Amino acid sequence: MRIFGRRPTFERAVRPELPVLYRVARRMVRQEADAEDLVQKCLLRAFRAWGSFDGRYVRSWLIKILRNEAIADGRGLEANADLLPLDEATAEVDSVWDQVEWNLRCDRILEELGELSVEHRLPIQLCDVEEFSYEEACEALDIPMGTLKSRLCRGRRLLRDRLIREGEE
Repeated sequence: MRIFGRRPTFERAVRPELPVLYRVARRMVRQEADAEDLVQKCLLRAFRAWGSFDGRYVRSWLIKILRNEAIADGRGLEANADLLPLDEATAEVDSVWDQVEWNLRCDRILEELGELSVEHRLPIQLCDVEEFSYEEACEALDIPMGTLKSRLCRGRRLLRDRLIREGEE
């Protein structure tokens, strides 16, 4: 969400981003409780810094704070996160069995995504799962555009290779 003109209140700007923050936190840390703690610390820090925030890319700003909090905690960024429940994934399907097949495929993709290094997992999570623009992802991860694109390309290739290897076994 990019904010122009009059700045909304902290709560109004941040509330729509809570599901994204939690999903990304779950990719950063192992335990659900740790993800909740991480989001809470992020929100506290964001609230304290709200007055100095420039109003651009609220989501990226929050993810950047979330990432910095995870690094400061020293626990989790290199850990493989537990998988997210797939109840948020949606697809147009013709039957119950199509939905079951879709869920199994998504579970498998998320499982393999969780096995990638954080360096490759987070760019994919932000750009492909959360649909951040490249600019927002760069800001959130505090990396240059070229680095983001390189990590996305390499991460997608690693993910694809893992999924293909799984299908061959």
